[in-house]
Amino acid sequence: MWGAVVVLVIGPLVPLLYASFRSKPYYLPGGVLTVQGYRTLFADPAFWRAVQNTLLFAVGTTVLAVAAGSAFAILCGRTNMPGRKAYSTLLLAPIVIPPLGLIVGWVSIYGQSGYLTGLVGRNLHLPVWNLSSLPGMALLGAAVTIPIAFLTCQAALAGTDSSLEDAARSAGASPVQVIRSITLPLLRPALLDCTVLIFALSLEVLGIPLFLGPPAHIDFYASYLYSAWSGSITPDPSYVSAGAVLLLLVVSVLLLLRSRLLGAEQRFVAAGARGGGAYQPLDLRGWRRPLSLLVGAFIAVTSAIPLLGLVMMSGVTALTTLVPPWHLLTGHSWHQVLTDVAFRRSITNSLLIALLGSAISVGFVAVATLVAHRSRFPLRRTISPLLVYPRAVPGIISGIGFFWSYLMVSPPGAQVRNNLWGELIALSVRNITLAYVVIYPSLARINDEFDRAARAGGAGWWTIARRILLPILRPSLLAAFLLMFITLLNDYDPVVFLQKPGTEVIGVTMLQYWQQGVVGPVAALAVVQVLIVAVVLAIGARAIRRVRHA
Repeated sequence: MWGAVVVLVIGPLVPLLYASFRSKPYYLPGGVLTVQGYRTLFADPAFWRAVQNTLLFAVGTTVLAVAAGSAFAILCGRTNMPGRKAYSTLLLAPIVIPPLGLIVGWVSIYGQSGYLTGLVGRNLHLPVWNLSSLPGMALLGAAVTIPIAFLTCQAALAGTDSSLEDAARSAGASPVQVIRSITLPLLRPALLDCTVLIFALSLEVLGIPLFLGPPAHIDFYASYLYSAWSGSITPDPSYVSAGAVLLLLVVSVLLLLRSRLLGAEQRFVAAGARGGGAYQPLDLRGWRRPLSLLVGAFIAVTSAIPLLGLVMMSGVTALTTLVPPWHLLTGHSWHQVLTDVAFRRSITNSLLIALLGSAISVGFVAVATLVAHRSRFPLRRTISPLLVYPRAVPGIISGIGFFWSYLMVSPPGAQVRNNLWGELIALSVRNITLAYVVIYPSLARINDEFDRAARAGGAGWWTIARRILLPILRPSLLAAFLLMFITLLNDYDPVVFLQKPGTEVIGVTMLQYWQQGVVGPVAALAVVQVLIVAVVLAIGARAIRRVRHA
């Protein structure tokens, strides 16, 4: 298991590094080791513009997401705001909504030709926003990443003792003073954690610049690499691999920084006899309903209305304020999705990858987690960081790494290079972190007395795992399967360089058709993706309840 984890996680990065130092692609003769790829990259003005745009986008996204996410966490977790329990669930919508579907929904409503943009500008003659600008893209990026800051701060608040806040209120402090003087300082580790994480995630964004950047000629780091790879005269240029290595280095440094910051968390913990359970919410008084309406409006603007726009775009010939939508109803987009071979095949392939990949990944991660935390294997402590690392690797870099791995290492490269198995491996490896973060906390709560008692009865390690630990972990395994299924269905970054005719997946198909100007069928395909996610969530939630009550 340790060898398999090392090969799957670290293995693809070695050929990537090697390819970045070759003068020609690996499959062409005559290549030599050189740093010309890095020189070409640094000499390209478009690269530095992409770097600048990415940094500005990442800073804007991080500031907006952390500020809004922490504010929502405090409102839902520390105040008497009406509807806070429902909002705690609804604020997570961008996590489960397919990312490209959400982007298409935003474009249909708030884009340059969007419905509300036309309504405000053309009909009401008011100044309009520009979604195809760095501030507009940062706003969309923040809407997607706010759930990360919200969950991080919410978890920190749930585990923090409230005695200091209660004492401050007893001394006459107002809710604003309590939040400013006590709650926010206690949240400092969580704020630093989500700041570094969101900033790192913003550096690898691909869908937003590809959908919104062309009108303003704005490229980000990931879209620059994608365009350079797919549009270069020289196949698979080495400077793209060089750019991927540099981005991997930056993200790895940010991950180490995040670990160092989390190491100082105990300095900000307020622990008491009551824990975080007994707490009297802060009274917002006359601000209760206005703030509740504000949070509800935010959810509507960022998630509900774009989803409605996505559905409308899939069912009309054109979404415009000049003609009522019901006068433009058509089934052409849906007919194309249901009859076009590429669209149908992308749906089938994505479902197969999600089903098989989630089952294989959960089984693999479950055994690897048992080795890491319930065995005496000498190298067990290295497994946990290795399982966490893949999600920190940008998806586009992971895809380039697997591309070169399948070319340079054969077997098994030749057997998986041009089929769904290669895409399944790349997607699954990148997302095994999600299965681990679901399974490990449940395993940590199982008393190791079970292991000792079984060993005293003569049971071996695998017998203990198979007969005791894995049955107890069934609810977590099912939850991990559900999360992996949805993620594998929605993810697309790692396979943009691996997809071949016949191996299409939903995300890459949407990217390719959108770039060709095909809008309606892309929206219909995104609606299909949203419906699949909704059905799987409903079935999975019901199954998890049954397993827990069994």
